Amino acid sequence: MNVNRSWLIAFALVFALLGAVLLSLSLQREDNPAGTNPLASLANAIDHFDEFRDARLAAGTLRNVVLRDGRLVLGAEQQDRFPRTGRWTSEPVVAEFPFTELLPSWNPNCPPDTGLTMHVRVRDARDGEWSPWLYLGQWGRTRHDPTRVVEYHDGQVEIDVLVLRRPAGAYQVRVDFESYSFDPSATPALRKLAVVYSGQTTEGARRSPTTLPANWARDLPVPFFAQGDSHPAVKSEICSPTSLAMVLAYRGVRVDVLQNALAVYDREYDLFGNWGRAVARAGELGCDAHLARIRSMDEAKRRIAEGQPIIASIRFKKGEFPSHVMSETDGHLIVIRGFTPEGDAIVNDPASKQRGNGVVYRADELARAWFGAGGVAYLVGKSESSSR
Repeated sequence: MNVNRSWLIAFALVFALLGAVLLSLSLQREDNPAGTNPLASLANAIDHFDEFRDARLAAGTLRNVVLRDGRLVLGAEQQDRFPRTGRWTSEPVVAEFPFTELLPSWNPNCPPDTGLTMHVRVRDARDGEWSPWLYLGQWGRTRHDPTRVVEYHDGQVEIDVLVLRRPAGAYQVRVDFESYSFDPSATPALRKLAVVYSGQTTEGARRSPTTLPANWARDLPVPFFAQGDSHPAVKSEICSPTSLAMVLAYRGVRVDVLQNALAVYDREYDLFGNWGRAVARAGELGCDAHLARIRSMDEAKRRIAEGQPIIASIRFKKGEFPSHVMSETDGHLIVIRGFTPEGDAIVNDPASKQRGNGVVYRADELARAWFGAGGVAYLVGKSESSSR
């Protein structure tokens, strides 16, 4: 009888162990439906880019705001009021496909004592209801609104991107203008606003195949700056403004890295890495800049072939990016300045003064760290004073 009981106990233990293994495999499949390749789900990622400038800016609803020289500025009303205010609201934009993320960026210009504030709202793709207006950032001097809304039942703003729990089918953008100056000519200005919205499609992302030869290579002459050369209090936190300073220098706009960091610092979230504020800084300095999502190395190569460096937002755990100068990071910005004939990326990485200037990162490892984190990129174009 004791022998039988031992067999029963052994059988029960084996059965329990087998069940735990099967449960573990089931959970792994549920957590990672794409299998062992974390990038496989990106095959169905799809993005759309909308740009608002000139005619599209003027097409919205204007309240004490006028279009002047291709920029929206405060109108001549309210000269007897303090502060002077105005508002531009875009027309509703119907999306090309249902989206679950919305990433805006803008090119403002705000003289001292003036500022801009951005809100967005989205329309549910299923029931057609609009969300409340959601706060998505400010630039310059603006009043702090403690009642601002950053979350509702179907989504929330995660610092600089709106993430939805249910797909939306349309959106609107609203920009408020404020001037605290007694000089009637002092006005905040908006010359460009861009929106990237992202979703999923069963047909795969709409990407054009690369036309570059297989052994194509290019290395753009982007100057290198190391974040470690800055003030000890912030040097570990300023990869974004340091990367931005490199690309600004490439475009002919020289800025001090520390002053650049102070300009993009987000006082509301206490960080230097706000994507939208980095683009706004480039825009205020006269560059044509916007946020984008890049989903493939072919697309990145096309940008480099056009002479466009890419500031890429990456994230990775230990062991996922062996060729990187760091072992892991919760979030980091680098400048992709070129590609080798083998297809690996040539990078200015502000994290390392010794290795960061032109370090070569393996394409597959960079892809995991970049596309797996959303493929977010700052694209800083030509400045008004430079031909590059």
